[in-house]
Amino acid sequence: MRELLTLLTFELKETFDSIPWTVYFWFFFGFQYFVYGQLVSKLVSYSLPNYYVYYGTGLLIIMTFNVASWSGRRFVEGAHEGRLRYVLSLPIRRGELFLEQLMLGLIANIVRIGPPLVVVLWINGMPPAVLITSTLVLLSMSVGIMGIMISLSFVAFKSFDIYSAIVASTSAILIRFSTILYPISFMPSAYGSVARFNPLTYGSDLLRNVLNLDVSQLLSPGTAVVVVAAVGISTLTLGMVLVPRALEGVKSS
Repeated sequence: MRELLTLLTFELKETFDSIPWTVYFWFFFGFQYFVYGQLVSKLVSYSLPNYYVYYGTGLLIIMTFNVASWSGRRFVEGAHEGRLRYVLSLPIRRGELFLEQLMLGLIANIVRIGPPLVVVLWINGMPPAVLITSTLVLLSMSVGIMGIMISLSFVAFKSFDIYSAIVASTSAILIRFSTILYPISFMPSAYGSVARFNPLTYGSDLLRNVLNLDVSQLLSPGTAVVVVAAVGISTLTLGMVLVPRALEGVKSS
């Protein structure tokens, strides 16, 4: 455990040495929310009066997805740069390394998503207590996404091009066919049917239920909790099984 925390501290320092990258996330949020979000909300306000809040929560989920995906790519890039071989020489278990990467991603998510979340809640007059529950929802979604991206690393160790193609296509499908930016009732029936099998749909609607948004098209919060928890647990289990096996190949190469 001591070695795990030492490695985590080192990688956190390395991650947040890049201040402009963190500021970029906040700039991206500010432009999208205060400029583009205002324009779009005025266009659809007749059919969804509180769309500005709806859009803000969707933007937070997209940012959470991006940071979680970055954690997976960083893990893979570390292998190709030779850094992972050095880490594997340390007295740390392969499963602990997987957990350390998850912890790194969660802390990065809190730092980069926390201020935008506070802004959304403050602008829309949400009570401070909602900050805790909404943060838990976003972090739970982040665990599931990171578990998927890091678990796919076993493909990257064989072919980085195939890994990149799988990640890009998976990201596009998960984001586009979901309720991140619009409810299911706004979608064509074919799209809506696909969205109901998308875990991001349930995570998005769960966050909006936590914020008490008056959107009749939201899915059942009970079902959403089960889906988000199931995705997180299953990807964690998958990662704990696949990643150690993949890392053995990296060490011997």
